[in-house]
Amino acid sequence: MKIKILGTRGKIEPKAEDHVNHTGFLIDDKILIDVGEEKYMDKHPKAVVFTHFHPDHAFFVPNKEKFIPKTPLFGPEAHDLIPQLKVISGKFEVEGYTFTPIPVIHALRLKSLGYIIKKAEKRIFITGDVAWIEKANLADLPPLDLVITEATFIKKGGRINRKKDRIFGHTGVPNLIRLLSPLTKKIVFCHYGEWFFEDTPHNSKQKIKALEKEIPLVPAHDGMEMEV
Repeated sequence: MKIKILGTRGKIEPKAEDHVNHTGFLIDDKILIDVGEEKYMDKHPKAVVFTHFHPDHAFFVPNKEKFIPKTPLFGPEAHDLIPQLKVISGKFEVEGYTFTPIPVIHALRLKSLGYIIKKAEKRIFITGDVAWIEKANLADLPPLDLVITEATFIKKGGRINRKKDRIFGHTGVPNLIRLLSPLTKKIVFCHYGEWFFEDTPHNSKQKIKALEKEIPLVPAHDGMEMEV
């Protein structure tokens, strides 16, 4: 599989060279995961799969525009702006790829899913935004070749909000490393928060690399391509 990371900026104002676009991942020039920028549809994907419907993952939400491309659309829950959406209820296949949805805790009012994507014997996991993933949902997974996750907060613990017995928000990069490292050969980080832009991108990426222990940690940039 070839994976192209189209955008690495979270829902924030700061930006820098090579860190301008919002979230989107293109698999083998065929499957688009999240549409943080309208221009991503110029790639003419064969299918679009959403992790959740925050504006930096679904560009059309702020202006309440209907999203009705002539493309199969998949997502974790029904949405008024996407009348053609197929709501994901379990494992599904599209264009020769098998998607296994993984429930992710992120938002209070929106459902979120990450996806293990399998083609032949290769497997990647795109988590989307993460407050936490219950370890039971990661149990018994086969080994992964690559995990792509977020880096909204570099500090341990991130920023987790609580309402009654529910949590929401973004956990920290150290927490994600601890959770995901046993599952994969490599972790790629994107969806940077404001911390990333308070210094130069080079120095901020070094803060991620400094956390590297057992497996490679790769800070992404807009347009980065990789193969597994």
